[in-house]
This record gives sequence, C-alpha cells and structure tokens, in this order.
Amino acid sequence: MQAVIRSIARPILILALTLGLAATAQAAGGGKPEKTYPGYLPLEPALVVNLDNPRRPQYLQIQAQFYVETAEDAAKLEKHMPVVRDRLITFFGGRDPETVQKASERETLRSEALARLQQTMQEITGSQAVSNLYFTGFIVQ
Repeated sequence: MQAVIRSIARPILILALTLGLAATAQAAGGGKPEKTYPGYLPLEPALVVNLDNPRRPQYLQIQAQFYVETAEDAAKLEKHMPVVRDRLITFFGGRDPETVQKASERETLRSEALARLQQTMQEITGSQAVSNLYFTGFIVQ
C-alpha cells in the first residue's frame, strides 16, 4: 500500500513544484524589464530612401527614436508602424542630397516629419500618440 501511495505522490509532488516555479517566474515578469513611460520607441529597422541625384544614386539612412507619453500611445505607434514607415519614406524620399546634408535643413525636416507623423496618427487613432521625434543617425551616401 505504501508503494502505491509513493508512486502516486511522487508525480503529484513534481507537478506541484513545477507549477509553483512557473507561477513564481511569471510573477517575477519572466526576467524582462517592464517598459516605463514616458519613454522612447526606436524606428527599427533604420529607414533608407533614395535621394534625387540625376548624376548618381544617393541614399539617406535615418535612425530615429519616437518619444511617447504613455504605454497606450506606444501600443498605437507599434500597431501602426507600417503606416508610419510608409509616410516617412514618402516624406524623405526624392529630396535633394545637398539640402538634406545641411544641419539647419535637418531640423526643419525633423519638425515637418513630426508634424506629418502626428497628423497621420491623429487620423488613424484619434490621438497624436507621438510627442517628439529624434534623429539618432542621419547618413547621406
């Protein structure tokens, strides 16, 4: 009789320990740090567009960070990232390479891109979602 109890008790004990460890890991967040907001969301992968140079092909590569106020805004931005990327490609593509290389023009481009991005998010989601846009890489090649 004891052998039967032991043979039944052992799997139950192992199951209970496994479930306990799984619950502990889940309660601890699975080891991933929780994102806090306000915060930044990266534009990934970097944006690459063709520039307007009739003599030779030239490209603009942009790495950027979006500043969002809330987790809800971050979720909206992530959900609609394909639209965001499309609008940014359309906005930056085909520009004059000489113009985009000027630092003063870069700030103008950044503020115009932010305004268009906020307008797009307002149309799609009912809120601007993005508070600011920062270029973390800007390469003309």
